[in-house]
Amino acid sequence: MPKHRVQSAETTDTSSRSWRGVIPAVAAVVLLILSFGSWAFSSAVGSAPDDDYHLTSIWCQSFAGDTCEVDPGGEGVYIPEALREGIYCYYHNPNQSAGCQPFMDGTDPRPDVPFAHNNPGRNLYPDGYYNFSNLVKTDNIEATALAVRFVNLAIFLGMAISLFFLLPQRLRTTWVWMWVIGLVPMGMFIIPSSNPSSWAVTAVASGWIALLGYLESRGPRAWALGGVFVLAGVLTLNARIDAVLYLGLASVVAVWLSPTRGRELLMKIWPGFIVIALVVVQLIANPANLARVVRGIGQRSDSIDEPLPWTTSPEVADGSAFDWALLWNNLWSIPGLWLGIFGGFPWGSLGWLDTSLPQVVLAGTMTVALGVTFLAVRAADKKKIVGLIAMLGAIWVMPLYLLQLGGFLAGEEVQPRYLLPLMMVLLGTIVLTNDGSPIVSDRGRLWFILAALTIANAISLHTNIRRYTTGITIQGFNLDSPREWWWPFFPDFFGPTLLWAIGSLAFGGLLWLLLFRVVPSITESLNLTTHPKESLSV
Repeated sequence: MPKHRVQSAETTDTSSRSWRGVIPAVAAVVLLILSFGSWAFSSAVGSAPDDDYHLTSIWCQSFAGDTCEVDPGGEGVYIPEALREGIYCYYHNPNQSAGCQPFMDGTDPRPDVPFAHNNPGRNLYPDGYYNFSNLVKTDNIEATALAVRFVNLAIFLGMAISLFFLLPQRLRTTWVWMWVIGLVPMGMFIIPSSNPSSWAVTAVASGWIALLGYLESRGPRAWALGGVFVLAGVLTLNARIDAVLYLGLASVVAVWLSPTRGRELLMKIWPGFIVIALVVVQLIANPANLARVVRGIGQRSDSIDEPLPWTTSPEVADGSAFDWALLWNNLWSIPGLWLGIFGGFPWGSLGWLDTSLPQVVLAGTMTVALGVTFLAVRAADKKKIVGLIAMLGAIWVMPLYLLQLGGFLAGEEVQPRYLLPLMMVLLGTIVLTNDGSPIVSDRGRLWFILAALTIANAISLHTNIRRYTTGITIQGFNLDSPREWWWPFFPDFFGPTLLWAIGSLAFGGLLWLLLFRVVPSITESLNLTTHPKESLSV
């Protein structure tokens, strides 16, 4: 065959593969936005856990300092009465819809009220998240809350998409599969919310795999991945102080799993020193965050009046003796918090832990997670087994330590969303393979995974919308009739049922695209790289 025909065939083939890669990428981004966007619109203002704290902190705190007037009597900062009432009128009461909310568009004529349960009053969290989120604040409470949700979603999407293209190809299947398994339902709810745990989940998962990719990359790709890792450290530092500890542990696991060793490893760990330096500066600048690290999450006696039923020893009661009974109880209860991430009752309830999900959700998500885990462990080498043991120990011991330190029972104070960042790293370690091949490639199993997770997401989304449109006293498929609450700016035809349908179908389409198009194309590319085709010849 003439040389110019060979070159023409190669060019055409390359161009065709390029377009086949661009179209799924664009489709995946659109489906991602529709899937998460439907969750962002699925609940009313104040629906994320502790939104009374986080939304009022965003409202009153900025880089310039407190933007709300401080009560001279020491009762906190002044916030709109509509913001306070709009949250408290339905929280912890799943029978009450969000229809009790007053006007949230900034037209409520009532004077502001003093409020101290926020970061300006209690200083329990880093300031950065609230200062940054305050940049999108307007007088319209509803618009502000939604803007914060979509900014957090944009941060997740930016990290997810950039890492997909920056990571070495063998890690791209890991990046896809860890999110596929771990998002439903807690991640789908928390990431597009106003809770700082959104940043924690995004940053810890992104930082772990960015460091892993950085350690085995060279040139501009390595520098870009190192920058992503530093950015992840900045996000954790400004979101939740426990997220910094999670990222530190995840980084150690990444170094262990990386093939890079010896002098080369020592020469490449500079991004870690940058993050450590930022952590030290933050803890020195804000001693309250350092106190949270040292003393934990507080004491049970400060928040819960009732003593534990087995606490009869005066020495345990006054804190001079170790509470072995508490340790025994919590040691075997911690896995219940893990199940909460996948929708398990009661700790996997959404919102203010007041939106319980049907347990078919847990059946679907855990069947997938456990099935993939069994397949992965069966083929794991010693290095991966050690990494899995380290992550499993961390996700068990860390909450156990915090509960013991404060005298809390499992399910009190430490909630599943706090463990979601570590769970994502654990799942990433599970699906990580040396050659980049996916743990599951059989089409029958892939269809089962797609169906189970699509149904679990659809049921979770429907349940979450129902809780705010009517309260749980009313059930049924149709979310439009009756309807006590909905976003006032949507046109009449765009009701909660249509939103649910769009979000559910988009998520199913996203899974199909990732599992049946994106991951196979990565695997094919890896095979082409490892076993390049022979040059065309007659």
